[in-house]
Amino acid sequence: MTAPILLTGFAPFGTIPDGEAGHPPAEDHPWTADPTALLMARLAGEPGVVTATLPPLYDACGEAFAELLAEHRPLAALGFACLEASDYIRLERLAWNRDESPLADAAGTVRETADILPDGPTAYGSTLPVPRVMRELSMAGLPVTFGDFSGGFLGNHLFYRARHIIESAGLDVPYGFFHMPPLPERAAVLRRFGGLALDRQELAVRTLVGMLRTALNGVA
Repeated sequence: MTAPILLTGFAPFGTIPDGEAGHPPAEDHPWTADPTALLMARLAGEPGVVTATLPPLYDACGEAFAELLAEHRPLAALGFACLEASDYIRLERLAWNRDESPLADAAGTVRETADILPDGPTAYGSTLPVPRVMRELSMAGLPVTFGDFSGGFLGNHLFYRARHIIESAGLDVPYGFFHMPPLPERAAVLRRFGGLALDRQELAVRTLVGMLRTALNGVA
């Protein structure tokens, strides 16, 4: 079996998943804070792709990623989380070795000043070709930007842990992390920003998968 491209999202808060895959909410659930669970459900079963919904928990999300990496041995991996304060698909270029958010994870854990790995490097970078990613998404008519600070919450935590796991194992697995906008229904509740429809977010993920397949010479 040809090695796949691994895609991960987060289960929405309030639904700690049972098992690795989790249970994504129905697509008509307007309060869903993290649309990436819905994206994983839409891409599930796509040829050459493996999707997983990670628990919205410090530590556990990194452990789940390590298990997926060992099980599926992917050619490349992409991580997705939601950033509610944005209308853009945001390619994160750096993951920092800090948990520093006043927000609690799904278990109520708050980490405002903690290293992710006490002996780890200060930061890890995305190993995707950033200019090409920006160009491909822009050419698809999608709102895209990049950032050098992926926050101090779960997205940054996963990004850092995933890159550390890949580096420590000496694997040649390109990894990139993206923050996605909220769905328009959620943005309306927040009364700020406009959000981005799920179909458009799905187009972004499919565009990224297609770009990786081309870059990997069509072996994915």
